[in-house]
Amino acid sequence: MMDAEEKIAVECISSIAAELPKLSAVIRYYDDFEDGFNSIRDPEHSDCWDIKYDGEKCRLDFSGIPVPLKSIIKHIAADIFSRMDPSGAEKICRGLINNSTKRNHIISALTVSPEEYRRIWINEISASETWSYCRDIRVMLHSLCNLSIAGWRPELSSYVSLLESPQRDIYKTVRTGECFLPLEHQSLIIDHLDTLAARVLKNKDSISTTVLRDACLLILGHQYGLRPGQSARVKCIDVRSYESGVVHLSLPLLKQRGTEAMRKVTRKIKLEWCPIFIEYTKRCHTVISSNVPLDSYFKLAPKQLSIKLSDLMEQLTGTRWSPTDLRHTAAQRLADAGTAHIVLSEFMGHSTTLSANVYFDASQTQAQRINQALGISHIYSTVANVAKTRTIDKNSLLNLPADQQIGGVPHGIPIAGIGGCAVGQSVCTKNPILSCYTCRKFMPLADPVIHESVVETLRPIVNEFLSASRFNDESPAYTQLKRMFQAALDVSETIKRGNGKVN
Repeated sequence: MMDAEEKIAVECISSIAAELPKLSAVIRYYDDFEDGFNSIRDPEHSDCWDIKYDGEKCRLDFSGIPVPLKSIIKHIAADIFSRMDPSGAEKICRGLINNSTKRNHIISALTVSPEEYRRIWINEISASETWSYCRDIRVMLHSLCNLSIAGWRPELSSYVSLLESPQRDIYKTVRTGECFLPLEHQSLIIDHLDTLAARVLKNKDSISTTVLRDACLLILGHQYGLRPGQSARVKCIDVRSYESGVVHLSLPLLKQRGTEAMRKVTRKIKLEWCPIFIEYTKRCHTVISSNVPLDSYFKLAPKQLSIKLSDLMEQLTGTRWSPTDLRHTAAQRLADAGTAHIVLSEFMGHSTTLSANVYFDASQTQAQRINQALGISHIYSTVANVAKTRTIDKNSLLNLPADQQIGGVPHGIPIAGIGGCAVGQSVCTKNPILSCYTCRKFMPLADPVIHESVVETLRPIVNEFLSASRFNDESPAYTQLKRMFQAALDVSETIKRGNGKVN
């Protein structure tokens, strides 16, 4: 049995539903992933709306909602799809349909005046619910205003916008630094891409198309911080290769609706990694996928692409970093390098420079960056992984063949006697000294003083490269020296703790 208040609410909702016009025979919404319109057919009589966007399919099921309220919520959903991106519209509508608490707040909006609903908002909704919950209810209220349902009218839209939501910090992980890849993991990315590019030039047939594709995704995530949706929207025509070996990409920065052109910018791929893109471009037409446009470059939907990139990051670093983490890290590198607000905002594709402030707030000072590069600061350093072999003593080193005794002249400074190489320098494709400390074939000498002296000898070189690159943390020489310093100091400390052995 319903009490008097429930009966009044049901009568009110039934009266409102009876006054609503019939929904259009077809609801159309724009999907910029496929660059076309999709349709919801016969929404008035169908309780299951099939939705497709970003290469994914889902369904909105209205069958569990009482009949009078169902009609109203369908009109709200139709309005939301008419003015929002389908991905956001689907998530909000799903919450309004499936969450019983939200449905109760919809009923309240239909049965009380806007002034009374403001008290409900302050005392119940914003006081106890999350920011996303409040967002969904506010979107629903805007639809009631647009449709002139109950006491809500279009002129009340600004009134709805002024309803306060709980505070949230969308850049919390940036402020705490949790989303930033440590130097060691960034170095692993660079090493992987450098090695793969060398393999492409030497024996491209030994590399699968999938490996090339995933590496291209990693380049866009690491170098330019692209969102999965941006990378997934790159078309074959957007990638241009030149005889000089340079590769340019036209990348989408701002999604727009309808027939308006998507705003794009041209980006240049790092020259050393261009062979990866060039080879994948030759093969991308051989990749077949049923849920993406035919002219898609990567042949992946955004969700699939995000998973592939996270899988690769876990494989390379042991940590499942997300594309968003790569994006924040790329932005922070620019801020640390001293770039201007407007440049960083353009890099991120933001419409204002305000969002860039958080990266500059989190940015290290110039002195801290130098200390990190020199391996001085224990606070700002990230210890690199080093060889997992045992050290060797001086006599063992001298008895090794000459090719296995490591020596070199990095940046004009002769250095020798730091340890041995398990395979020999003649077959190594990397720079001696600078690469040895992060190589698993390296057998460091069991003398911590030797390794500390290497760091002290090469310290002045870092300042030269740091100044020449205008404090660009992405400079190859700067990054290599930085990583080598950290690894050398780690070897020295480990030898001291382990009585002459690296575990």
